[in-house]
Amino acid sequence: MIRLLVIQQLFNLSDPQLEFQVLDRASFQRFLGIRDSGKVPDRNTVWAFRERLAQASLDASLFDEVNRQLQAEG
Repeated sequence: MIRLLVIQQLFNLSDPQLEFQVLDRASFQRFLGIRDSGKVPDRNTVWAFRERLAQASLDASLFDEVNRQLQAEG
């Protein structure tokens, strides 16, 4: 789910666009580790996950950690 949010941020996608692009792009599916397109979370699942992160005040710290790991890997 976190990788979905990373893709969404990087490509500035709405929830419906994210769902469509993940279903359409093999490269996104590989990045997400999805082999069966039937296992792609739908837009409502993505929205609910992001809302739970925000309610727990974890959304900003999550992306800070992702950025830290990316910088550490160069």
